[in-house]
Amino acid sequence: MRGGLLLIAALAAMKLSGCAAPSGYMGISFAAGAAPPELQRQAERAISGDKAAQLALGIAWEEGAGAPVDIKRAKTLYRLAAAATGGTIYIYQLPVRAGGRGGVIPVNLGPIVPGLPEAKARLVALKGKGQ
Repeated sequence: MRGGLLLIAALAAMKLSGCAAPSGYMGISFAAGAAPPELQRQAERAISGDKAAQLALGIAWEEGAGAPVDIKRAKTLYRLAAAATGGTIYIYQLPVRAGGRGGVIPVNLGPIVPGLPEAKARLVALKGKGQ
């Protein structure tokens, strides 16, 4: 019994270690003094899905404001900021047993948040630049 509890505790510890806070986002380190504080704040907001922060961080990478120019990262952030999020998605669940029926499960991702027009425009303007 004790060995089983130790195994469960070890598995729980391994699972929880994957939940540690990220050390950075899109090349911006969260370590103190590693990047300008405003850029770190933008990255922290962007990682949580804040479209305005994703746009601002993309501009920073495109224009070299607090970060070196990196068009590839700017495009990635513009795509995130330009994409609509939320709404309902449908996931197909496989049958539980052989010969059983699968099913479609609706999953609500929250209110629909439209993409930012400025991010879309900047993405179009960068077409063909960078990779």
